Amino acid sequence: MKKTVLICLLMQFACAAVAGAADFTYMRPGARANAMGTAFSTVEDDACAVFYNPANLTTLTRLETRFETARRLSPDGLEGEASLAYIRPVPDVPDKVAGFGYYAVRQGGGRSSDSLTFATGRRAVIKYFQLPVFYGTSFKILNLRYQEKSHLGLGFDAGVRIENNSGLRTALVISDAMFGLGQSITTLTLGNSYKAGNTLLLADLKSRGSYSELFLGLEHPLFNGLLAARAGKGAALGGGHYLALGLGINTLPWTIDLAWSIPWAGYNENSGYYGINAGYRFGAGTFSEKLVGDASRQAESLKVQIDDLRIQRSNLESGIAAYRVNKSILETDLTMMQGRMREMETNLRDLQLQTLEAQYKKEKPKPVKKYVPPPPERWPKPHKAAAGETLRSLASRYYGNPNLWERIYEANEKNILRGLPVEGAVLTIPAPPPAER
Repeated sequence: MKKTVLICLLMQFACAAVAGAADFTYMRPGARANAMGTAFSTVEDDACAVFYNPANLTTLTRLETRFETARRLSPDGLEGEASLAYIRPVPDVPDKVAGFGYYAVRQGGGRSSDSLTFATGRRAVIKYFQLPVFYGTSFKILNLRYQEKSHLGLGFDAGVRIENNSGLRTALVISDAMFGLGQSITTLTLGNSYKAGNTLLLADLKSRGSYSELFLGLEHPLFNGLLAARAGKGAALGGGHYLALGLGINTLPWTIDLAWSIPWAGYNENSGYYGINAGYRFGAGTFSEKLVGDASRQAESLKVQIDDLRIQRSNLESGIAAYRVNKSILETDLTMMQGRMREMETNLRDLQLQTLEAQYKKEKPKPVKKYVPPPPERWPKPHKAAAGETLRSLASRYYGNPNLWERIYEANEKNILRGLPVEGAVLTIPAPPPAER
């Protein structure tokens, strides 16, 4: 997918024709920017943002200066240019950066252009989306000189840029809103860029009056960021058509950008751009320090990721153990519930049987038996005296009261010897008194 996108962009570079710029106001400085076809409205961490979109100044966190010298070829003759950019964060004001830019163009015949730009950039966060938004404005002075006359104009640039977590950036820039030039050169730029892997793809749609043009560019780092290869559809002066190419060299605190061109009609065509830009970032570490620091940060990041994975593994193992315990508990509960269910099914069957029995008894009741009183007890009763029996034990046995022994004695005096019944004698047990019955 990424290769397809790159091939499509390169085919557009090879097939596109750039409309000629009628005057100097179409030109923009910066070897890096020109190498990417001036599709530079969404590019950050570059001091040349002061010439393209002041909103991107906020991405610079150190004092930085840049100087450029370049030449453009056109049928009207050679054109030379130089630029200077100075950027610094505003002291004691977080997320605010100020910048100054000077851009000079000279061409044969006494034609020239000089511009001064004073810019500031700020950064904020969209409250409900938690996404950063960059915005900035600049005050601009432009002096155009021709053989016949010159123009001095005052104006401003303003830009805003937003980005999302997927790497897509979008910018809207109003540039060259000038007064005093006798004509309107206000340009509206809608820019987009997307980072596909390590490759940055850029597209800027620029519109001035009824004229609009799409500028395309790309940038790809090489050798851990030591070099950067660039390509773009160049903006030509005088109507020439060319493919812009470039190379960036990152030797922090120095950075060097080179740009050159390949004319469509061959090397005999008098069109193109050749430039070199050198910048110095104060207080920045060297490239080797940055490379070691990046490697150290990557190693630390990998270590943190490994620790996180170990924690996740431990949590996962704990979760598995807890799941197994819960599974055992649930299986025990399920067994108990199944036992209760079988018990309830048994109880239900018993209740159904009891219901059927009750219904059957209700429909076919048993005949009621008449009460037959027991026959009256017959007195006196014979009793054969056994060894060890006494009158009191006999009274307790027949009357339930041992104190009634005299009643038995009176009825059996002849069979009583020394207060005890004679063993083997048949005693007559009279009826108990009425109160004992």
